[in-house]
Amino acid sequence: MSDDYLMNIASTLFFLYYIPEFYANYINKNANLNNVIEKVVMLIATTFAFSYSLKIKNQALIINYAPAFALDIIALIMRSYYAYKNRNRDVKVIVNGPLHSHKSIENPMHDTNIDVDVDL
Repeated sequence: MSDDYLMNIASTLFFLYYIPEFYANYINKNANLNNVIEKVVMLIATTFAFSYSLKIKNQALIINYAPAFALDIIALIMRSYYAYKNRNRDVKVIVNGPLHSHKSIENPMHDTNIDVDVDL
C-alpha cells in the first residue's frame, strides 16, 4: 500500500488540529453546553470510524483513528469540565449607543462578557 502516506498526513493534521484547541481550552477555561454537544458528536463519529478500521484490520486507518479517538475523549473531558465549572456564569452583553443607556443582557448558558458599541 504505497498510498498510506495520505492517511499519515491526515493523522498528522488531526493531531495538529487539537493542539490549539487544547491550548485555548486550558488558557480560556471557558466552555458551555453547546461546546460539549459538539464534542460528543465528534467522539461518536470517531468511535464508528475507529471501530470500522479495527473490523477491516486496516493498519493505516487504525493509525489514523486511534490517536483521534484518544484526543476526542480528552477534548470531551476538558470541555465537559469547563462547562460544568462555568455553569453558573452569565453572559453580559453591554449595549452602548445614543438610544441605549448602558444595557446589559444576561444569559446563563454562556460564560463570557461581550461589549457591543452601537452607532445609530
